[in-house]
Amino acid sequence: MPLKITSKPEAEVPSSGRSGKVNEDLIALKDAMKKLGSDMVLEIETGSEKAVRGAKVLVTKAAKELGTRWRHWSVGSKVFAKPAEEVRRRMRRSKKTE
Repeated sequence: MPLKITSKPEAEVPSSGRSGKVNEDLIALKDAMKKLGSDMVLEIETGSEKAVRGAKVLVTKAAKELGTRWRHWSVGSKVFAKPAEEVRRRMRRSKKTE
């Protein structure tokens, strides 16, 4: 079934039950990422294999907010993350035509 989208005056709709909730897991993860020492890897215990995807999304989101790139992988219900190595790009040499 396609979505049915309409516009209504604000007074005619119920108010939001939440006020902007801060994602405390995201804040804790960003703090841990900032403090991570060299040659160290973050280990995130999710509690279940179904929660692995959510943890990986949090790692990606936290990395973007910090302006860095991180690599993440999982084994069972654990997610591991570490800063991604810098991508080395080769300089492209142009051929001179003589």
